[in-house]
Parts: sequence; C-alpha cells; structure tokens
Amino acid sequence: MIAGSIFFDVDFPFHDGEDGKKLFVVLGTEKGIVVVAKTTSQPYGKGIDYGCQPNDRFHNFYLPYESCCLKKATWVCLNEFYELKESELLQKRFTGKVNYICDLLLEITRELQNCAILSDDISTQQERIVVGSFVQFVLPTKEYP
Repeated sequence: MIAGSIFFDVDFPFHDGEDGKKLFVVLGTEKGIVVVAKTTSQPYGKGIDYGCQPNDRFHNFYLPYESCCLKKATWVCLNEFYELKESELLQKRFTGKVNYICDLLLEITRELQNCAILSDDISTQQERIVVGSFVQFVLPTKEYP
C-alpha cells in the first residue's frame, strides 16, 4: 500500500468495534502494517482552509472540492489512526470489499503526512511508520535557455 492512496472499505473496522462503509487514506506502511486515517465529508466544527487544521476541535486535513481526485470536499480525520494488516487489506481487495479510489498528488500526500505527525493522537509507532514512508518529490525547476 502506497502513502497517499485512497480506498473505500465496505467493512471498515472502527475503533468502537463496529464495521461500516468508509473512505480511508494510507499514511504509511512498514513490515505488513498499514497506518491509515478515515475521512469525512461532514463539515461540522472543521475549518475550510486547504490543508492542515491542527486548531480545529479534532485535528484534520482539509481537501477542498477539486483539490484532488475526490468528488466532494473532504476532511482527513487525524484524531484517530488505524493500524491495519496489509495482508488483510489485500485479501479484502481481492474479494471486492476494499476498492481503490485514487492517489493524492505527492505534494498533498507529504503535506498530509507532515500534518498527521503533528497530531496529539498519533502513537510513537504510528509516527515512526508515517515518517518512514514520507513521499519524496522534486519541485519543478525553471528551465533556462
């Protein structure tokens, strides 16, 4: 699983023990563990400025409509992180329970990862996995004649 990939899971395992339909974003992968964050399109109590929203009631990263491949304005919830087994995710992909949606641009993915590690709710292990999965990108340079 690649950082910045967005998937839809029909049986996402929420922390309260329930399962349900949910979009999630991969933040990093290491040794078969995938750290992900769920998303929401519900704006309640959240900022609407692009990017990292650490001062909102719940830490999040805002992706306005048309800023990425998603069809709605979306907040990546960075107040809850999930550690999923890569093998189980792959099995769910084969059975059609998890479907690939799209990839965020590398620049957006790195901004999201930087925002995630600022969260008070990320564990030391989760932070290590995210930092170890930082996407690399090269900014375009101006070409000279």
